[in-house]
Amino acid sequence: MAETIRILLVEDNPGDARLLVETLREAEGFQFEIETRETFAAALAGANVQEPDVVLLDLNLPDSHGLHTFLRFRQSQPDVPAVVLTGIDDEELGIQAVKEGAEDFLTKGDLSPKLLARAILYAIERNDLKCQLEFCATHDVLTGVHNRRYFTQMIEAELARSTRYKHPIGFLMVDIDGFKGINDQHGHETGDQVLIAVADFLVAQMRTVDLVIRYGGDEFLLVLPETGEDSVQAAERLRTTSKDAFAAIEERLSGPLTLSIGASYWDSNRGVTIEDALAEADCSMYGQKGDRAS
Repeated sequence: MAETIRILLVEDNPGDARLLVETLREAEGFQFEIETRETFAAALAGANVQEPDVVLLDLNLPDSHGLHTFLRFRQSQPDVPAVVLTGIDDEELGIQAVKEGAEDFLTKGDLSPKLLARAILYAIERNDLKCQLEFCATHDVLTGVHNRRYFTQMIEAELARSTRYKHPIGFLMVDIDGFKGINDQHGHETGDQVLIAVADFLVAQMRTVDLVIRYGGDEFLLVLPETGEDSVQAAERLRTTSKDAFAAIEERLSGPLTLSIGASYWDSNRGVTIEDALAEADCSMYGQKGDRAS
């Protein structure tokens, strides 16, 4: 059986709405669940209760008109793909909506079941691909945590905020001990599982305001807003908790999985740059590795 596609149809003309519903029901190979709303306010209320897979949006409604209708919907529901419905004489309006982010536009007077169903399916697929690309641009695909690119994008804003309110920013640099040996001895698949396990552990230990960054290779950076000298205590708590956190993956490694963690912080009164603070955390982390080797 075909997967049911939830459609929110926003159309104030009863005749047009009825025609669209009938056209969708004639589309072979598709199963649609259609919810109809006649006003923009009702459409938003419906989308907030249960997010649809796609919205078919008439731009001229009793309480919203023209391109502004789409822009308002996109602002309220940025992740829902929208196909704009236009009248025969409003093709230019549909083109403008596509330029602003609509997945497609369709002229209500010229629709077949196949065309309408295909437009809906393509809209969902394009939106899924767009979301994947947006996720990959700011996240590490393997572990799901943020990537270094995202850190470079956000740190200036965080620095400006912390400077304004005179709050420090804590940094923890985390490295997986002996990771190259894990890859060499057990293979890269096991190495990947180790990275995922460590990332999951770090996310679980952090506050919601903190950020976990895969900084490079087997190195993670934790960004702790409003955390100063106590970042050292945060690192020690993390190190202690990690000792009993990896029992499942350690069975595959036939040995302990340990982390080296270095701490530092930036503060407007310290006279150091963000780069200096990161270098301090990095140096502290590698100092731990040296202590273990000695």
